[in-house]
Formats: sequence, C-alpha cells, structure tokens
Amino acid sequence: MALFGEHAFLYRWGQRFFRVLVRPYGPLALVGVEHFPYACGALLVSNHPTVLDGGLLGVFAPRRVRFLIDAKVLRLPVLGHFLRLLGSIPVERGSHSLRHASQALSRGTCIGIYPEAAPTASMALGPFKRGVAVLASELPEVPVVPVAVLGTQPLCSHEHLYAQPGPVAVRSGPPLYWRAVETVVGVLARLRGARVDL
Repeated sequence: MALFGEHAFLYRWGQRFFRVLVRPYGPLALVGVEHFPYACGALLVSNHPTVLDGGLLGVFAPRRVRFLIDAKVLRLPVLGHFLRLLGSIPVERGSHSLRHASQALSRGTCIGIYPEAAPTASMALGPFKRGVAVLASELPEVPVVPVAVLGTQPLCSHEHLYAQPGPVAVRSGPPLYWRAVETVVGVLARLRGARVDL
C-alpha cells in the first residue's frame, strides 16, 4: 500500500504517457464516467476479452486503480516490476489477495477486478469467480461499478502480432451494492446481468 502512495507520480506520468501512446489506435469513447465514485473505496468489475483491457481501464479511469493481477504476470522481468510499482495485488494460492484488496477498499482505494480471471478472447462473459462477491459481502457500503471494455477483441486477436487500430469504448454502469438478503451466487448473477451494453 505504501508503495502505491510513494509512486503516485509514476502512476500520473504513466497515464499521460500511455494516453499519448494509444491515441493513434483510437477513437476511444468513455461512457458513464459519472458512475465512478471519487470520495470512497470502489470496486470496478470488468469483462476481460483481451490483455489490453487492464491497460485501457487503468490509463483512462478518472481515478487511480489498483488491479488484482495473476502473480505470474507480476514476476515478469520488466512489466511485472512496473505493475508492482503501481500497487497491483498478486493473485495466487496463499497470497491472501482478497484480504489485501478488502483492506485497500476500506481505506478508500479503487480496486479493479476481472471476475473471469483470465482473458477470454470473447465478448461473451465466461464464468465468474467468487472473489468479487466475497469482497462485496465483506464491505456492503462499497459501490461495485460494472464496467464493459468494448472493441479490444478484434484489435488484439491471435491472428496479429501487434495490436491493430480501431474504435474502443469503456462503458461504466450505475454502482451496485451488496444486499443483506443476497447470497454469493445471487450477487454474481446480478453482476453478470449488469451488462453495460456488452
């Protein structure tokens, strides 16, 4: 957590740099920015068709985001080090990632999570892992903001060596909250239903 605060300048610099870098690949549409809570912890729950999704959401989100990321990615020599500096939370067995995410949320941090876990190479939603519902149940006052990243799949297919130019949209829907009468299965179903025009 301290690392995230100490490298706030790096996050801001990275956002500016990558916004310029991806501009030729646009246009990019941001829809529903007004749904991002600014004054409290928030949980961004996004679809995950390609490896581009986290970068786009992190670069264009109107506030700083810490992502839960597969620990194997964080062990990569250059990219992993950069992502760790930005405060990414490693996810693997024994990493207590949900506990760390819950602590960060309670301190007012914005957390990004991909309940499908790995890129799906599809705009159809895959099965959701339980983690997002567990976090929502532990912190029922924290808004859960559904996000849809649209357009990345044809730009980053297995047929291309590099990302291709094309229109991309990041859509955010109204925040959801844990309901006392809900079960984990119920809240996962409600999140899947908040499609945000997928």
